[in-house]
Amino acid sequence: MEEFEYRKLKDLSQEEFDKLEHDKQLGNLIKSKLNEVCSFLHNDVSVIKEYQLKQIQKLVDYAYTNIPLYKKKYDKVGYKVGSIKTFDDFYKLPILYKDELISGFPDEIVKNVNDFKFSTRSSGSSGKFLTLAVSVEAIYKDTLQGIRQFITQSNNEYKKEDVVLFIYTCPWWVDSINGEYKMDYLPTTMPPNEALEYIMKTKPFMISTYPTYLQRLCEFNVKLSDYGVKYVIVHSEQSNRQLRFDMAQKLGVEVLDEYSSEELTRIALECPNHNYHIEEDASFIEIIDEKTHQHIEDGEGVVVGTNLLNYATPIIRYYQGDIATIDTKKKCSCGNNGRIVTSIEGREMDCINSNNRIVPASSLMDLAYNWFLTYKIPVQGIKYQIIQTHKDKILVYLSKGLYNLSNKDMENIKESLYSVIDRNLSIEIKFTEEFYYKSNKFKPVVNLIGENYEQK
Repeated sequence: MEEFEYRKLKDLSQEEFDKLEHDKQLGNLIKSKLNEVCSFLHNDVSVIKEYQLKQIQKLVDYAYTNIPLYKKKYDKVGYKVGSIKTFDDFYKLPILYKDELISGFPDEIVKNVNDFKFSTRSSGSSGKFLTLAVSVEAIYKDTLQGIRQFITQSNNEYKKEDVVLFIYTCPWWVDSINGEYKMDYLPTTMPPNEALEYIMKTKPFMISTYPTYLQRLCEFNVKLSDYGVKYVIVHSEQSNRQLRFDMAQKLGVEVLDEYSSEELTRIALECPNHNYHIEEDASFIEIIDEKTHQHIEDGEGVVVGTNLLNYATPIIRYYQGDIATIDTKKKCSCGNNGRIVTSIEGREMDCINSNNRIVPASSLMDLAYNWFLTYKIPVQGIKYQIIQTHKDKILVYLSKGLYNLSNKDMENIKESLYSVIDRNLSIEIKFTEEFYYKSNKFKPVVNLIGENYEQK
């Protein structure tokens, strides 16, 4: 399937999705499953682990039987249907890498290419575009777990009448359920002063956005609490507890963190006691040794995860790449028995300075995310990096993806950037495989003003 064929599927997806009876289906799920979903993480650890093993067994067998990538990958290690009896059996399966999913697009990573009519695209902190098919069932389960997130992170204050405003890349699949559980949306490319005006008018109970965007809102010295906001959830970029506390003081709200990714959905959420609990029924999260790739039960290592919700493009033992520490012995008085992550590293972002105006990394990452959706640029497999080398110069690094970019594509990339930065900054686009690493970490957005920098 060529990129333009995927584009046609994507264009039809929202239209087809809107034809489905979401209010009816989700309404029934809320009645029958929401209490069970909300109480799941309060179960005994043994119950949680038993559930996870059953889900893993079903998911691995399905992937091996139906998804060509996994059939080839697991045949090499002698896998047979039903081989997963214990977690140790599961840990013997090979690790999955992003490049495998990219090179396997489309035929190798789905049962049927029509599954891509409902899909998501990831670039995130890796800066590399990846397309994943998602099932309607996964979207529904994710929606219920989202409601649980709002309830738990608000310390049970969130009610079905409340509005959650997402200032994000793109809106969620549904914006309400029978007129309740409303999920409003603004793009991060909206200037913060306009977003504040919208917040003042609509008075959402909770806001979900990027830390760098929230920092921009702090510059206006406005108390969000004066306009009905009680909680802000930040995600996708690294933020420490002190920064979130400082922003909470300025804005008059509670600010909590969400650790998540497109591939693995919610990974861990910061509870009101400021502990990160793994969302054990959304993703099965492992820590592995960075060199040996051996499983680590407790301690620091690389995050590897398995998405327990989505069968359309299964994500099994996926190398997330962040460094984290899990402490299975630590307990929390909030009642959540999900394992606790005591540290997370790897999501730090820079901002761009445009004539003394700060452009958050989130806005630039969202522009890149929408290169395909808005400008129809064939980005599958491309890795990108946006670097400010001087106060008046932006350098865009691109790798070669699965499809060639035209001159028009290149101009569209520049025009997208000029939608958030001033035109007196020059933009240069270079193709490379040697990206810039700051402090040995890759960042999709880098500010090098004042630092010694030699162009590659």
